[in-house]
Amino acid sequence: MPAEGRLPVPVADRRAFLRATLRDAGVAAGVLALLEGRLSALPRGEETDFSVLYAALMLEHHAIALYEHGLRHALFPPGLRAYAVEFRGDHLGHRDTQIAIAEERGGRPPERLASYHFPPAAPGDEFIRQVLEIEVVAQTSYTGLISQIRSDD
Repeated sequence: MPAEGRLPVPVADRRAFLRATLRDAGVAAGVLALLEGRLSALPRGEETDFSVLYAALMLEHHAIALYEHGLRHALFPPGLRAYAVEFRGDHLGHRDTQIAIAEERGGRPPERLASYHFPPAAPGDEFIRQVLEIEVVAQTSYTGLISQIRSDD
């Protein structure tokens, strides 16, 4: 049994969390269908490239909002606060790069959502677990999407 007597999160619960997080982040329906396994591939083309880029950008906006929420409400343990600031900075850099790529290609990158609603979490381990789950969702999504884009950008 894992530390603190907790059972691992069942795969079905992780998939539900993935879907909910992607929907909450504002990921487009077609990309969401691909990541949920309801679609095997997206059509190749500029529109798909933008959809993939915008999905990645929406995940960055979501991650930035989560880190900002945690920092603003002192949900990160003191020893991890500097790492949270660093990780938020990484996401800000990814966001800026993705915006620049989209604009360079003539796209109109989506803005962050007006508000984000995160499940209530107590400071410390519970919130860190939520942040790690979001990081896993982002990585899983990027891995699933990268093969759909035509460019090496």
